[in-house]
Amino acid sequence: MHNSVDGLSGTVYIPDTSALIENPDALDHLLTDGNVVVLLHQVIEELGRLQASRAKSDGVRHAARLVMRKMLEYRKQQLIHHSVERLFQHPAEPDAFPRTPAGGILAWEPAGQTLEPYSSESGDNHILARAQHIAEVAKSNGHPGYEVVVISEDSNLLLKCDALSITAENLRYGKVSLESVDEVYRGVVHGEVGEETLQHFLDSGAPGERWLAFDEVQCGEAGELLWNMGVVLRCGEEVILTRANPQLQRVEDLRFAQYWDRKRITYKPRPILGFTPRDPQQILAMEFLLDPEVQLVVLDGPAGSGKTRMMVAAGLYMLVGQPTTWRVAPQSQALTPDYGYDHGLLLLRPEHASSQYDLGYLPGDYESKLSPWLEPFFQAVRSLSLSNEHDFMEELRSTDRLTMVSTSMLRGLDIERSIVLVDELQNGDRHLAKTLMSRFCASSKVALAGCLDPVQIDNPYVDWRSNALTRIKEAYRGFGSQVAQVRLEHNYRGPISTRADEL
Repeated sequence: MHNSVDGLSGTVYIPDTSALIENPDALDHLLTDGNVVVLLHQVIEELGRLQASRAKSDGVRHAARLVMRKMLEYRKQQLIHHSVERLFQHPAEPDAFPRTPAGGILAWEPAGQTLEPYSSESGDNHILARAQHIAEVAKSNGHPGYEVVVISEDSNLLLKCDALSITAENLRYGKVSLESVDEVYRGVVHGEVGEETLQHFLDSGAPGERWLAFDEVQCGEAGELLWNMGVVLRCGEEVILTRANPQLQRVEDLRFAQYWDRKRITYKPRPILGFTPRDPQQILAMEFLLDPEVQLVVLDGPAGSGKTRMMVAAGLYMLVGQPTTWRVAPQSQALTPDYGYDHGLLLLRPEHASSQYDLGYLPGDYESKLSPWLEPFFQAVRSLSLSNEHDFMEELRSTDRLTMVSTSMLRGLDIERSIVLVDELQNGDRHLAKTLMSRFCASSKVALAGCLDPVQIDNPYVDWRSNALTRIKEAYRGFGSQVAQVRLEHNYRGPISTRADEL
């Protein structure tokens, strides 16, 4: 913010369409403390088109409608001024321009000619031309304290602003306050224990009931141990996996994803429908996926780290159990506990293609249109069916326990007594995050997954700070015993896939 100019802050913000779509509340936030916000004719036209665009997601259309409603409310209060040039030419009369409740001034700038030799076909060029015009007018009155700043989430527009010496920056409001994607909550920390402490852990109870007090565990990189934080304890070559329980101030043994091998006197990962976790992060992820007391599990990690496969394996196991021809006596204990998710499996994935080329309207009924988007789930189901010689898909369909949901159909939906799997959540926006998380009843189990690598984000209106996955991870950081988060680290698809990480 520049020095105050006659009661104004000295800063003139010009938000473009992408910034307002990213967070509609940004308009109110910018209109504070004597800031001047200029709405360009080009931006208003683009917002109008987005409201009814079938090519855009429901979140984009909703955000456009919300911004327009905010503008109409300011118009109703007669707070949109149509002579921003007069404001700069007569700075001694700021009272002639009524301010918003938060102290800002909102103005409208009509369309004009683009700068030579830039094409008039590009909306960005119209924004650049008007921004430069406003900057020239602001400086023409002898008050160089005014600074004109374009606010945009469009990388191309930011670069063009730099080329024309127009100050421009990303929208900061409403995003997580982190400097790097590596600072996003991981959910797993590493600690060191001595041989005596390790023996104390092994002697503290039966397998699945062992524990250590927090003050016996040294986790150098961790601050406070939060609910269900995975704690990987090392003692020389020995590795012990635990989960944090802040209520009892202790780390506890895993109960679902590993077993105690009495012959070898060590822990082994527990195979689930033929899928065996391969590293500590995968074991912790499977632990929380199978724990009925953990309602929300959030997984993030690179492509090939097993997110989808683990979610599907855990979901099928909780619904179907372990298929087997071995029969047990009626009074014997069931092979799997009754999780109570009798409404079955619900699959959802944000509908953003990884290519700029749209497939157009897909033929067929509702299920046929959604199936291509959910193919990664179906591929995992088919793979597990082959491994177990059991057609899980047929069993789910025959018992009416498979539901496919479009992100555009979430409004008004109550999701109860279901296992919900959501993949590729990094392509979701703020609207999807809020709509999705408000649908879940306490009787459901929810697993969310995605990758925060910028290359994997196909939605042009979000980045790693503002997408649905990051928002949910940070909002539910240490939320309580009902939530667990794990960041996976390794790509297990093979050397070809691993090499692709360097592209």
